[in-house]
Amino acid sequence: MPARLVPLSVSSSDDVKAYFDREAIRYREQHGAAAHLLRYRLRLIRRFAAFQPGDHVLEIGCGPGNHLVPLAGMFASGLGTDLSDEMIRIARREAPDNVRFGADNAESLSTVTDASADVVFCVGAFEHMIDRRAVLRSVHRVLRPRGRFVCLTPNGDFVWYSWLAPRLRWPTVRLSTDRYLGRAEMASLCEEAGFRGFEAGCWSFIPRGDMPAFWARVLRVLDWIGHLGISGLRGGLVFRCRKP
Repeated sequence: MPARLVPLSVSSSDDVKAYFDREAIRYREQHGAAAHLLRYRLRLIRRFAAFQPGDHVLEIGCGPGNHLVPLAGMFASGLGTDLSDEMIRIARREAPDNVRFGADNAESLSTVTDASADVVFCVGAFEHMIDRRAVLRSVHRVLRPRGRFVCLTPNGDFVWYSWLAPRLRWPTVRLSTDRYLGRAEMASLCEEAGFRGFEAGCWSFIPRGDMPAFWARVLRVLDWIGHLGISGLRGGLVFRCRKP
């Protein structure tokens, strides 16, 4: 059985940075077969981002570059940013010629110029960002008109987060500031930041490395049932919105 998560108390972006700097060396897939899950996430990103050959792409919370690097052949140029200097150092090892990486806080994106990106995407990092409204405002600023923002994140409406884990008194977050948002709240935040055309769906995400094996098996069955259109049975939320 996986050890219970012990959420780390954090209060600032500096605390979050320090955590991911420590985690960078041992960063690995914890919820299943790494290669299979990566291929699955890449398919989702390609589908929702609809990259064009001339696109300039930004990934926020890029970690060690696991998503941006294999997608590099689909667009003109890519930039990956992450709060963690150590994650960026590792990402730079495999960077192709049209991709660069730099440390930056997604809440400000101070190194990224206005209206410079056609696509911004984020995978498994939005839930760790403390000021999510500031992140969305920054993404809106750096996108060109009609640019699109794509995000894969845990689904706050997922039965594990919203009902089962609280009743089992099983922790679900690594950092005290982590938060999983549901579809309605995410749509509201995106609209507040100036985005339009919000579209959302679900994807298969079961954080089995963070839960008892019995419940991981149960949730796999529920995820299969969730394909019938019951979003609360699926662990991942994927959404896309556009800058007018």
